[in-house]
Amino acid sequence: MRSGHRRSAMRVRDGRVQKKNNWTVDRRDYRSWTQAEIQIDRKDPGPYSRHLITVAQLREFLELLPDWDELTIGLDAIVLDSEQDAMGWCSPGVVAVCAWEADLWHDYAYRSWVDEHRDVLDTLEVDCERREDRRYDLIRWTENQARAFQLLHVLPHELGHHHDRMTTRRKVRGGRGEPFAEEYAIRVMNDVLPIYATRFDL
Repeated sequence: MRSGHRRSAMRVRDGRVQKKNNWTVDRRDYRSWTQAEIQIDRKDPGPYSRHLITVAQLREFLELLPDWDELTIGLDAIVLDSEQDAMGWCSPGVVAVCAWEADLWHDYAYRSWVDEHRDVLDTLEVDCERREDRRYDLIRWTENQARAFQLLHVLPHELGHHHDRMTTRRKVRGGRGEPFAEEYAIRVMNDVLPIYATRFDL
């Protein structure tokens, strides 16, 4: 056994903590490295939120997607994220579906958002109450409907953004924006819904 004092604290130089010599970035870190296979990352949903999609359900759903081989070009990870202010997001190589509020119902759904997604909501038979005296409507989701919305609409929407970026010349940012992602999501839902209904509860 070695005797004497062993220094474990990092050295500070010019007011900055210096990195130790033995640090390396994990090769499975999809933010730092291109991945050989798509990583699925499930983060803690955070306070007052929950994930409606399990990793197993996500994997099963991905098998249903059309054009999967083409769609996954340049895709490093799919994240079940804890972001509170979005339903999903897309960044280079990564798409995410965000955690749902612990209370399934949306008491303050912007009417413009409800109108924009009316066809999707009607297809999933989601109960929406129009409040004529307010800018907000009430959406009464069931857990199965909310999960279906995430899998059939939110995830394909973000994959649409990814596909848009990867089919541009420079592959830096998508050029066709929200209309392309929304159109792609609707097309996927129309194609996948019949078989989705046999695999998942609606």
